[in-house]
Amino acid sequence: MKAREYEEVCAFFENSNGGEAEASMEAVRSRFPHISVDTLLAIDSQLHTRRLRLSHHKLRQPHLVQQYISRYVEGEDILKISSVYEINPCLLARIILEHLFGLTKHQITECLKDPGCLPEDIVKQVSEGICISSSSQSSELVSAGDMNISLQTRTCHISWERLHDDLYKCMDNDNATSPYIELIRRVTGIEYEAHLYRQLKELGISFQTENDLREAGFSKTPDVKLDVPIAVKGRVVNWIDSKASFGDEFNHKNQAELQFQRFGPGMVIYWFGFVEELDIHPDVLLLDDFPSKQDIYCLPSLCIEPIQYLKSTCVHQRSLYVPSMCPQLSVR
Repeated sequence: MKAREYEEVCAFFENSNGGEAEASMEAVRSRFPHISVDTLLAIDSQLHTRRLRLSHHKLRQPHLVQQYISRYVEGEDILKISSVYEINPCLLARIILEHLFGLTKHQITECLKDPGCLPEDIVKQVSEGICISSSSQSSELVSAGDMNISLQTRTCHISWERLHDDLYKCMDNDNATSPYIELIRRVTGIEYEAHLYRQLKELGISFQTENDLREAGFSKTPDVKLDVPIAVKGRVVNWIDSKASFGDEFNHKNQAELQFQRFGPGMVIYWFGFVEELDIHPDVLLLDDFPSKQDIYCLPSLCIEPIQYLKSTCVHQRSLYVPSMCPQLSVR
């Protein structure tokens, strides 16, 4: 994909960001019918992730956190609050679990993976504390977690069941930060790595995986390190990186140079496409699929048997015999 077209796709996504996700994707597909759905989904996901990184600190400002919690205490569900503040539901759930219930990051992650892991004693303790404080006429603030919550109108009972249901709603309606989405991304990456391994094995190319290299003591490694270099489209390849994403300037930045410095010339496969103008490094080839057999040149496999001196004639002639290679190699 050319850089200009990529910018058009990004601009289209940004302009349609306010609508429903499905409607926005249909509009983009109609506008760019020649681009695969997988590529469009990858670009949209990456743009959303970057927007989230840029706005993350703003969404966690103390006065906003207090507003989130106050509304939740008053009875609104997390999904509705996330819609009002345009924040991802699972991110808002993390904020509430941290600041209202005082859970650790590890506990929060486990609760979002399985809401059944919610500690009932903590939920009950916080709920009872809020109810007692709200019944007191002299108290205007209630401490919960690490926040002072202003009770302005009414206080709704926070039960374990209510919070449990809210977490499931967040997971089902978050297309960016939900544990489901993280699982899909991780599994997709593993599937494409497995596909790469199969292709190499079918061609009889010997290689080491990332796990093999880490066991050998390497800290930062490519997905595949070839035991013997190959040539792809006339370029030397020592290593291969598998990327189940779209290759743009943001996620490709410094990637090629770092691997080149460690392992020499190599190849990066962006399975969902890449910006063509990025393919400028002379020693790092960019592709959007595994190369065809015609584009790959492998050094011939040499099954060399141990070199032996022939007892009589060969010793006299000062020659060596290599059975599977050539009839005679003269030793001078």
